[in-house]
Amino acid sequence: MPTHTSAWVARSDSLALETITYADLAADEVLIDIAAASVCHSDVRAAQGVFHMKPPLILGHEGSGYVRAIGSAVDYVKVGDAVILAFTSCGECRRCRVGREAYCDRMFELNFTGRREDGVQPVRDWRGEVVNGLFFGQSSMSRVALVRERSCVKVGGDVGREELRLFASLGCGVQTGAGAILNIAKPSEGSCIAIFGGGAVGLSAIMAARSSKPALLLLVDNSKTKLDMIPKKLLEGVQILNSADLSHDDLVAKLKSLTPDNRGMDFALDCVGHEAVTNAAYESLDKLGMVLTIGGSATARPRFATERNLVNGLTIRGTHQGDSVPRQMIPQLIERWRGGDFPFDLLLTQFKFEELQKAIDEMHEGRVIKPLLVT
Repeated sequence: MPTHTSAWVARSDSLALETITYADLAADEVLIDIAAASVCHSDVRAAQGVFHMKPPLILGHEGSGYVRAIGSAVDYVKVGDAVILAFTSCGECRRCRVGREAYCDRMFELNFTGRREDGVQPVRDWRGEVVNGLFFGQSSMSRVALVRERSCVKVGGDVGREELRLFASLGCGVQTGAGAILNIAKPSEGSCIAIFGGGAVGLSAIMAARSSKPALLLLVDNSKTKLDMIPKKLLEGVQILNSADLSHDDLVAKLKSLTPDNRGMDFALDCVGHEAVTNAAYESLDKLGMVLTIGGSATARPRFATERNLVNGLTIRGTHQGDSVPRQMIPQLIERWRGGDFPFDLLLTQFKFEELQKAIDEMHEGRVIKPLLVT
């Protein structure tokens, strides 16, 4: 039978909680009773019409909840399982077969078209008109979400609803920041690491990097309001640099001056996506250093000098989702959290499910780092 529920629908001129209807489950789909959905800047961009999937669409790509029903071909989860939701992938292409799911050959088709394998869009609004769903394979800002099976990550062990709500935030931004460190940079002890951007992605990278015992772990941001808001526990062992009043040259010089012998950074992570940030990160590198671009921007055009790359052996590397395989990365982050090494819950501020606009406003105004909508 079709499923009726309420979901946050972004349209070209509005963002509202609307009644929507899902068609019967396809073979590879799952219905999830949502416990929580966290808010990512990609949701805001999608609502504004400047992301891959366009309105009208159901937002949400970081969620958690309990399995209500499964399609005929689903065998990874069963009814009643607690799950966390992440991006989806095909599981069969050349990338997925070697653990590179974040670069699935069908990434766009499966995450950003709102269509099933047969081309059908399974979501209708109260007027019977099509609404895009399956955003990142899930569209989790819905009281009941219709998701692709491969978006599901089972939670092992004894997990209560309160913990499961927290885990909703692990599906995208947190695993992206942490994965950039754990899966790509893999810094050795004594490395110099600069993280640009004090949002959820950057702070997740900070938490992951701290365990490598760096000689220097630096957080760079140009907003005093944002820096003052960060819980002090997350900044233990971290140097802070407010770059608001620094020119490009002064910023680069300051970055290098903080490293031994002014040699520069081993790793510089741009979690902002602004070309000025990427340029400064690049120019701050030591020999054999790496810039990781994580923040997204369709207009950024950073400058890189081929000769400098050649002589110094530099690496310029982008990453999607921190190169994470969700069914491996998310349980790893939960284990680190339980062990006290990854306190991502300090990033979160809970809001009622009905308070999405309030959550977005407070995020934009710098009063919260990562909003969590709870049902």
